[in-house]
Amino acid sequence: MAWAEKRGNLWRARWHAPDGSVPSKPGFKTRKAAEKYGQAQEAAADNGTYVDPRAGRITLIEWVNEWCPAQDLEPTTLVNYKYAIEVHILPKFGSWALSDITAEEVGKWEREIMAQGFARRTARDARTTLTTILNDAIPRHIKVNPAARKRGKGRKGQRRIEHHEQAEKVWATPLQVLLTSERLAALTGRDEDFLMGITDGYTGMRWSEVSGLSPDYVLPDYMQGDALDIQWKLYELGGHFYRGRPKDGSIRPADLPPFLAELLAWHKTQIKGRRCTCRKFDKSTGPASGTTWCTGAEYVFLSPGGGHYRRSTYGERYFHPAADGWYPERSHRSARPVLIDTSAPFPGQPLAAWPAAVRGEEFVPPTGRGVARFVSDPETARCAACRRALPRRLDGLVISHKSNGDRCPGSGQVPGEDLAVASWAPIIKGLTPHGLRHGLKVWMDEDQIADVLKSERLGHDEPGMRGVYGHVSPAMREELKTALQARWEESLRQRAALSPVSAVPLLNRLLAGIRPASNPARSRLAPKIGHRQRRNANRRSPDTL
Repeated sequence: MAWAEKRGNLWRARWHAPDGSVPSKPGFKTRKAAEKYGQAQEAAADNGTYVDPRAGRITLIEWVNEWCPAQDLEPTTLVNYKYAIEVHILPKFGSWALSDITAEEVGKWEREIMAQGFARRTARDARTTLTTILNDAIPRHIKVNPAARKRGKGRKGQRRIEHHEQAEKVWATPLQVLLTSERLAALTGRDEDFLMGITDGYTGMRWSEVSGLSPDYVLPDYMQGDALDIQWKLYELGGHFYRGRPKDGSIRPADLPPFLAELLAWHKTQIKGRRCTCRKFDKSTGPASGTTWCTGAEYVFLSPGGGHYRRSTYGERYFHPAADGWYPERSHRSARPVLIDTSAPFPGQPLAAWPAAVRGEEFVPPTGRGVARFVSDPETARCAACRRALPRRLDGLVISHKSNGDRCPGSGQVPGEDLAVASWAPIIKGLTPHGLRHGLKVWMDEDQIADVLKSERLGHDEPGMRGVYGHVSPAMREELKTALQARWEESLRQRAALSPVSAVPLLNRLLAGIRPASNPARSRLAPKIGHRQRRNANRRSPDTL
């Protein structure tokens, strides 16, 4: 039982700690106050919330060294924690005792990170990491977490903006998914990227799950009906890729509408025996020793070189240009529009990017070696025979030159016509691969699909009693497949109204059966297509799926 001791004009509280020691705290003006404090400490020891006053003197770096080895998390999560700890947290609070860290100091530190030029999200993520670290120090070392954000605190306007941005996550309609996927294939020159975009949009798989999809789990024999079996994901870490189970263990089936089952079955025949280019390496030097690294296996979707697409690279080079119509801004260059040759079938043949024109300013094309020219000027023209941009003679004809080892008759001809150059209009600005998951959720809401099936489709847990007693029936699965098939067929009709042909051979084949008999509706997205281009597009189409 706690007691008090007289020390001069003040009193000191004494009590029995859980480890058998007898701590003390001086400075009380009355005996009753000292005894009350000691009794509160013994009550905390009884209910498991006791904090030794001496425990808070451990420094943050000592606690981090004790905390980190005990974490069992995804390798990518550990790498993100390591960055925040080493770059932001320890340089500020590493030598501080846990009990000395206050909410005021944490708030000041968060603002200092932004003042150094880091993004607001970087500062917020660093504070979240610190909050996670200090949460595990309760109640052993500290009573409360000084890094935890209090409800109702902070800039109200900023919280409203963040809430609005989260609520207004960009999502895509079926037609927008189709158009974006078509542009992906136009940029890469492969049917595979068109199919990858459609598969992502209609299954709701995460990017890592699409990257890690194995042919063995596409229409597997052990599953009834047409479905994917989402068993694995593929993450990039330290320049290499590793396999792991889906996020939160969300292993699940993804029922396929008939059109997608047919396309994926055809694609499997085209990639039979194809393996990625990953090879063995010294795993002991990697950031996560013991991780199941990819050392070469069969995957449904790979890059043109046979490797795995890297999320950031794919977004910068393909996905964002396809959805936005612009290559994103980077530190070494400004944003650039996607230029296309409109003489090719819809959506046009992508060309090398030029700088963007500025309204009200005269546009000056770039010059120098290696710069592609799409239009003539007083000094250069395009050869009609080899399509190269060459200097003009004084009489305006192209100067004699060689092409592929043979002399080109360009000097005897009038310069060829300039390319019909245009730029892509945005399909939907700000769309990301993750936004396709949001779009699928909206489609299922509109089609009144059962909540339990929607949660399964997206790899989420159904909360409460619905998750305990809810089950997915075969009738629910058929309803979902029917709804997705109807949306696909309607999007194809809408796409055919823009242009009856496509530069993507696979889509061109799909459009063949539903091309409108009358003149198609014109659109700002659709360049004019001549009879010759339409005939050439038909020749490039695959005969069968």
